[in-house]
Amino acid sequence: MDVPWELLHEPEEDSGSDTADRYEYQYQVAARHCFDFDGGELQWVLCEWHTDYILSFGDGRYALVSVKHRELNQGLWTINRLCEDGGLKTLCTRWRECRTPYQTRLATNGALDSDAKKLARACARGDLSALRGFARDFHVKLGCEKPDAALQFLLSLRIESELPPRRYIRADNIETYARPMVARSGNRWINSSHVYDAVVDVVRQAARAVDNNRPQAWTISRFNSLDSDVLLEENVQKRMVDAARVAARVELVPRSGSALLQVDDAADTAVESRLSKKLRRGGIGETGIQSARRTRSSWATFEAQYSSPLPHEGDLVDDLKTRVLHEAAMAEAESFTESAPYGRKMLAILHSKLTPDGIGAAPGIPLDRLHLLGLAYQLTDECKVWWSPEFDVDNDGEVGA
Repeated sequence: MDVPWELLHEPEEDSGSDTADRYEYQYQVAARHCFDFDGGELQWVLCEWHTDYILSFGDGRYALVSVKHRELNQGLWTINRLCEDGGLKTLCTRWRECRTPYQTRLATNGALDSDAKKLARACARGDLSALRGFARDFHVKLGCEKPDAALQFLLSLRIESELPPRRYIRADNIETYARPMVARSGNRWINSSHVYDAVVDVVRQAARAVDNNRPQAWTISRFNSLDSDVLLEENVQKRMVDAARVAARVELVPRSGSALLQVDDAADTAVESRLSKKLRRGGIGETGIQSARRTRSSWATFEAQYSSPLPHEGDLVDDLKTRVLHEAAMAEAESFTESAPYGRKMLAILHSKLTPDGIGAAPGIPLDRLHLLGLAYQLTDECKVWWSPEFDVDNDGEVGA
């Protein structure tokens, strides 16, 4: 993979690998991009080289990215703080050293104050008038001798200030990046969280590629040494993550069988006996009850994989529960009688209605009709679905009635 000649020189400081244990957040921020290799534009991610990482988009375009995590008790980012603690001054220096690439980025979870927000908007829009003012006022803090130099840097700058905090970034990335990539691949046997952790590990290994505790590697790799170019190229390649490297690692992620093939060997518990009582009262026989237990177990596995781990997020599982409960209500209304069990007729109706297409389930999810029937049994256990007129399900005397 070709690297622009502007980048092929030793960084002024190369302490990233020394302190890699403190940068798990940075690795997870960088890993987001590694799920976009199938989009066609991104070519590679170069970790811990001049900045936290570098993105290559082809056509000679690349972006230097600096990541800054900010705790809630540290307050809002001001422009002064962005220049100093936020690393904009350092990012500007790296931008000049790398022959002014087309873009620089500051990625942070920290919120911006009003002036910093104005700067971010001006950078995103390329607002020359506003950026000239910022360059005039802050060129010294950016390490520039003149406002014009600061202006050129600000025109390249993009500020991303809505990253999740350390506590939620893994969950957010799985939802936003890993699951969509797995869905695009069409591989229903692979767990999205396992894929995500594998990709983060690729980034982690790339960032830690060089052991700076062995200084002889860089000591002999001076520009007047015979092997400097070779060692430099090897170093860059070790720190580079591309589509092939990610695909090779993902290929090692264990595949799992369909949830529908999982066996429920657990003994019948009180929770399961509640399901059994209600089905039996509705006229469902022992074979149907055994099938219900196993199908419900398959739904539990599906639910664990696809429940949103974030609060206040759109939840696929919650949507499916609403849809299945609606179909169960319609089936009950069609089959209900006071004088005879109606569970078998209700089951037949649900069996025809509970299909992914039939209930309008979201596309791209490996959802089987038996998952939906298992959900109906789960709702039965929760006393939201009945297969007979309601009765005291906790009364032992009702068993076998």
